[in-house]
Amino acid sequence: MPRQPIELPLDDIATLYATGSSTVALARQFHCSPTTIAAMLHKRGITMRRSRFDIVPISEAALREQYEVQRLPVAQIARNFGVSASTIKNRRHMYAIPARSRKNSEWAM
Repeated sequence: MPRQPIELPLDDIATLYATGSSTVALARQFHCSPTTIAAMLHKRGITMRRSRFDIVPISEAALREQYEVQRLPVAQIARNFGVSASTIKNRRHMYAIPARSRKNSEWAM
């Protein structure tokens, strides 16, 4: 069954967004997804604010050095770059850095 278009008060949403409400907060308030809110604002010509998270540049070389050469724990690498462990794991996958073997680590003893 095709989705029914939802009727939302675009003027109110635009005003609330302009005064600082986030797309997530607006989505909760109007019972829809943040993507729906963002699409409506985009159609209205409203420039979206930057994400609340700044993208932290982590070079492949720096990650390989700490992960493969220094063999630091992921949590320590994350602290070194000021990001979460999940971000380090995601970047490791992005750069195709293979996971270390637990068999050869000091934790396996």
